[in-house]
Amino acid sequence: PSCIRVNQSAIRPKCQQETEIKNQHKDIYSKVENHLTGYLHRIPRNNAIFKQYSDHLLDYLNQSYFTLLSYKDQLISLERAELLNQFDEQLKR
Repeated sequence: PSCIRVNQSAIRPKCQQETEIKNQHKDIYSKVENHLTGYLHRIPRNNAIFKQYSDHLLDYLNQSYFTLLSYKDQLISLERAELLNQFDEQLKR
């Protein structure tokens, strides 16, 4: 990507990345499931497509979070995070 978010996973510890993946998966999956089981579509919650979707979503999120950034992109992320921390500290004063 041409723009690296400050909360890029490369600068977070692995346990934080795993927690974020779990939360993202739960949030996205529940929204999709609720939409597809709702009035318009009426797909049963025990349909195998939901398990397949859950597995694919989890694979995608893991790949997205654990794909290594280039060294240059890691440095940019760290610099931006440090800069934002400095801004936060100045605002608190």
